[in-house]
Amino acid sequence: MITLAIDTANENIAIALLSDTKVLADINQTMPRGQGEALIPMIQDILIKANLSPSDIHQLAVTLGPGSFTGVRIGMATARGMALALNIPVFGTTTLEASALQTTGKVLSVLDTKRGDFYTQLFQDGEPLEEPIIRTTEQIKSLSNISLVGSSAQSLVEETGFPVQNPPLSPAVSVALSALTQKREAVPYYLRDADVSC
Repeated sequence: MITLAIDTANENIAIALLSDTKVLADINQTMPRGQGEALIPMIQDILIKANLSPSDIHQLAVTLGPGSFTGVRIGMATARGMALALNIPVFGTTTLEASALQTTGKVLSVLDTKRGDFYTQLFQDGEPLEEPIIRTTEQIKSLSNISLVGSSAQSLVEETGFPVQNPPLSPAVSVALSALTQKREAVPYYLRDADVSC
């Protein structure tokens, strides 16, 4: 079964194609701006790379958030549009769950909110210990016996002293495997309202 996974919830575009659990193609590109314009051409490119067409895709996986409000909407809209056009299911996972997939021990999955704090969630051997929560750096420092994982983990090393656990899988592959395990409905997940000014 062919799965296309999409992750645009932070400053990267991550896309992967899998046949069951085998990775056929995988792209992870830093892109703070222009995700909306770049995503469809990148999907076309990865399909060509894997010698597949859109009709070969059986299901989609996408990040639900938390993360960039615009990024989450871009990924969700693209996945839903493709699912509708191809008459296939789309499943979701959170950015924090995907980052913690296949980690070992007690880890804190972290993602910068861009407002001076972090989206966080504690996991033990990949299983959630709590619901996602926004924490400040000071609140993160008050935790003990953890390692950090996620797109913002490295930025917290110096201040917290916690080690980083490098995830065994790339971002989009983690999204695919996490989403397909849970088979969760693809509905955006926000911990905070969008920061929009007129």
